[in-house]
Amino acid sequence: MGSAKSIDNSSRNSSINTNIGANNRISFGARSPFIGGGIGGGGGDDEKGTMQNLNDRLATYLEDVWSLENGNAELELRIREFLENKTSPGSRDYSAFFVSIADLHNKIHGAMCVDGSIYLANDNAKLAADDFKTKRENELSMRQSVEADFAGLKRVLDVLARSDLEMQIEGLKEEMIFLKKNHEEPFRSSVEMDLGPTQDLNAVLSEIRKQYEQASAKNKKELNAWFQEKAATVKQEVAVSTETNLNRLLQSLQREHQSQLTMKGSLEGTLQETENQVTSLEEQLVNLQGDIDRQGQEYQMLLDTKTRLEMEIAEYRRLLDDTGSSSSSST
Repeated sequence: MGSAKSIDNSSRNSSINTNIGANNRISFGARSPFIGGGIGGGGGDDEKGTMQNLNDRLATYLEDVWSLENGNAELELRIREFLENKTSPGSRDYSAFFVSIADLHNKIHGAMCVDGSIYLANDNAKLAADDFKTKRENELSMRQSVEADFAGLKRVLDVLARSDLEMQIEGLKEEMIFLKKNHEEPFRSSVEMDLGPTQDLNAVLSEIRKQYEQASAKNKKELNAWFQEKAATVKQEVAVSTETNLNRLLQSLQREHQSQLTMKGSLEGTLQETENQVTSLEEQLVNLQGDIDRQGQEYQMLLDTKTRLEMEIAEYRRLLDDTGSSSSSST
């Protein structure tokens, strides 16, 4: 379309040049009252000078028009080549860019999802650690409760053993009193007869008391040993089980945490690279749009200049036609 317009302008300019040459020949070849000697010779000289000035200015403008036409044709050719090769933003095929951008957006979305899953797994690991901590506290509380029960049972056993011994002592005392009464004679004859059995009963009671104290001490010692053994066994089992489970869980959580951190770093690097690619594509699009806008402005300026020159040429043509008509009328 631009080539056809340029050809029309060239044809019109050629016809204008032909008419201008004819008018010049008419103006300078005719002998009118305004050109040459005779009456009104001064006015003819002025008109000739004016026409010469107009012809010079018109020739200058025509040279400018030809130069602008050539520049316009070259610019139209460049624009057409640009449109054919690179295309404008409205007609350029950005499907490849859109596919890349969509792929990058999908990668970003996937990275965000994986990052969210990492945070979720980390939170789950923290919850599991808190759960095991709660279980450990419960086991510790249970162990303390068992130890308290052992202590209570120990006190109860001590009380029962003491009560049993006291009851046995009371029984022996009553038996001693009963035996003492049975062995007393109605009529005591001498102090020696009474002192012998009393001393024997005291020795028996002392021996019985000693035996019961030894048995009580032995039972108490055995009970303490059994209690200490059971408490140590329970404490060791609870400590070993809790420590083993916690160490195993801690190592597992540390490995998982390190793996998640590594994955997170890799995803952040991929995300940064993707963002850089998107930024580069956006900058290219902005630069391309700026170049197209600048070339459009230059093209519009040239069109305005061309239109203004065509209007001036039309005005000069009208003046030349009027001058030619005046010369013909004078002839």
